[in-house]
Amino acid sequence: MRERMKVLITVKAAPEPSKSYGDTVCVAGVRVDREPHEWVRLYPVAFRHLSTEEQFSKYQVVELDVNPAQHDSRSESRRPVWGSLTIDEAALKVPARAAVLEPLQTQSMCELVAGVHANMNAQSLGLVRVRELQRFEITDHPGWTPAQQASIAASLEPTLFDDPDAKPVPALEAPRLRVYYKYLCMSEDCGGHRQSILDFEMSALQYRGRHLPLEELKVRITTKFRDEKFGPDKRTSLFVGNIADPMKRRSFSALGVFTVPAGSDYSSTLF
Repeated sequence: MRERMKVLITVKAAPEPSKSYGDTVCVAGVRVDREPHEWVRLYPVAFRHLSTEEQFSKYQVVELDVNPAQHDSRSESRRPVWGSLTIDEAALKVPARAAVLEPLQTQSMCELVAGVHANMNAQSLGLVRVRELQRFEITDHPGWTPAQQASIAASLEPTLFDDPDAKPVPALEAPRLRVYYKYLCMSEDCGGHRQSILDFEMSALQYRGRHLPLEELKVRITTKFRDEKFGPDKRTSLFVGNIADPMKRRSFSALGVFTVPAGSDYSSTLF
């Protein structure tokens, strides 16, 4: 069942505590080595623990072997084999990435939610256009749950397989803030969607600003994830995905933001 594929990386979600790895990241992208292009989810990815040579950025193309996902019936999900990874040198520029992504754009967020209501194994990743940003919310993060704290503690316990010469990776700190988009999608009768932003860039920004006064950190988050992402000069879409737990699959989160200049048309750009 092992398969090799080439994937344009579009999403690196914020790291979450993991008992086995310390913390893991959900990575998503588009398979580009065959037509039609299709969404792919790669999990688990212990991104902070990968070597420098293995750490990739958004919009780079990676090639790797994958196996079927374990305990996850969503059709997009795969389990990566990290020893097999190779990375293209440069991230794709806006025209090239848009030429791949915009044809995959889902008609609306409402459509994705309706699909999962009808079938829990329906499309679980997508790119949806934002018609109107209604509200940008910043709230306090409650910190890791006791179960998450236990996972982090367990991952720090030494084992016989540890490399004594490896530089230890610091324990994952909980961010101070949670951020939400409240928006209307392109459905005419959309009642609005409120989704948390689970973007690795949000986590990294908060880590870099961990010593800042809270209000200053809020200003930086607002500038980066609202002011720079939305406006009349931009066409803004969200990468969205749902949760593996079948009981929670109707809930989607914003995994990243994709913007192109308003009025642009990259449909004829070759990949």
